[in-house]
Amino acid sequence: MGRSRELGFVVGLIGAMSVPVNAQVEDVASGDIEVYGQANFDWTIRTLDGDEFELEEFRGKVLFINLWASWCSPCIREMETIEDLRHRLADTDVEFLIVAAEGERPVRRHLRRYSYDLPIYLEVDRMPPEFGLRGLPTSWIVDRAGRIVLLRHGEAIWDTDEVEAFTRAVNR
Repeated sequence: MGRSRELGFVVGLIGAMSVPVNAQVEDVASGDIEVYGQANFDWTIRTLDGDEFELEEFRGKVLFINLWASWCSPCIREMETIEDLRHRLADTDVEFLIVAAEGERPVRRHLRRYSYDLPIYLEVDRMPPEFGLRGLPTSWIVDRAGRIVLLRHGEAIWDTDEVEAFTRAVNR
């Protein structure tokens, strides 16, 4: 079975592929994994407090990046599972970057209604094309070497044992 199908399962519980996740976790641990591309760290994001960061500042860390918008229903539905995954991985150094692809006003309005225990950022400039963005929501896991090892277009359920195991394996 191909690596992309195995990775699809991990991303998935999300979908309905039936591939043994243990094999994928072992593949991650051995370094034998599907790579969707190399992350371009030339991307500026900022906190709601106005502090700007280049993605470059996170190089060398495992990143969970989610691009969303307050008007996107699938984005909102998956946010709680991202928050739960972050809590499940609290003992790791995985960085969560939850980046809104819209202006500050609608994001602040949304966050008054929904409270998340997540680091929320705003795009200063558009995400580099190397990430393969096709729509919202989209999520990525980038390993320490800057390789995109998970790419999920569309809504997902993130707080599963399989996704946690996959992310932990990438974080080793």
